[in-house]
Amino acid sequence: MPDKEILNTIYSQVLSAHFATFDASIQNLAPKIVSATITVFTAIALSPQFSPTASKFHYQFNMRDPAKIIQNLMLAQAVSYKGNPTGIVRMWAHECNRVWLDRLLFEEDVNQYYNYMRNGLKELVDFKEETVFEEPLIYTSFIASCKGHEPSYKPIEDYDELKQVLEAKLEEYNETVSQMDLVLFNQAMEHISRIARITGQPAGNALLVGVGGSGKQSLSKLTAFILNFEVFRIVVSTNYGLGDLKTDIQTLFMKTGVQGTETLFLMTDSQIIDDLFLVYINDILSAGYIPELFAKDEIDGILGKVRSEAKSMGY
Repeated sequence: MPDKEILNTIYSQVLSAHFATFDASIQNLAPKIVSATITVFTAIALSPQFSPTASKFHYQFNMRDPAKIIQNLMLAQAVSYKGNPTGIVRMWAHECNRVWLDRLLFEEDVNQYYNYMRNGLKELVDFKEETVFEEPLIYTSFIASCKGHEPSYKPIEDYDELKQVLEAKLEEYNETVSQMDLVLFNQAMEHISRIARITGQPAGNALLVGVGGSGKQSLSKLTAFILNFEVFRIVVSTNYGLGDLKTDIQTLFMKTGVQGTETLFLMTDSQIIDDLFLVYINDILSAGYIPELFAKDEIDGILGKVRSEAKSMGY
């Protein structure tokens, strides 16, 4: 892992450039937020308590974590945070929770995480713990757009506001797509916000863990509808094999890459009937590129379809 000073230098320049149009009080926060993020990340990454084990195999923390936090902080718009540095600090706490807290399984791990967050908060002087972590601590980009405004990454005022928007979207989904009976209790609404935050990012991907029938697919489909994404799914039959998956992924790549259709690819564990399927899935998640997915003549045709658009964008 790079030295703390190197990480501070890189991320401070990135975040300071974004905050250049904000109030001076927020501009001054950029290096402090970065320092707080690196403090928390270093503590988690070096802690034996947060090392992977058989029951915590997904406790793997790396350089992508602080990058995701900084990436989403840059969704903030100056017009939404005039004279409100507390809102930015709360957004930082929200992003840390989404990147780290959502992965933690055990109460002792959660308690230790909050200890690390309190240490990080010391880098942000003048901000009280009870104010920064006050619930509900949920930031979304879809609340404003659902109300007829431009999407802006902002906090929800309360659960009633979130429920009002989501119930309206659920009713619209039931009328235009298919009937889906969901009870939008607080935790379900939090999950929708989490899924929307991840899928709204470039190449965002998430692993939803839970018992069958707990609503993972339903919440994902509603989230895609809210974000105006199409849902793409494979249909697995008894004869479905690696070649069929490759064909489906070709269709998916043409839809997203050539036609430019924003799409949520939804796949369940029961559809992975061959371990080799994971090779393609891992290629999509890690690089977005699958070697030899298309034949040479197909690639020439694809390039022809996107060439004019690439030229207009200066590529």
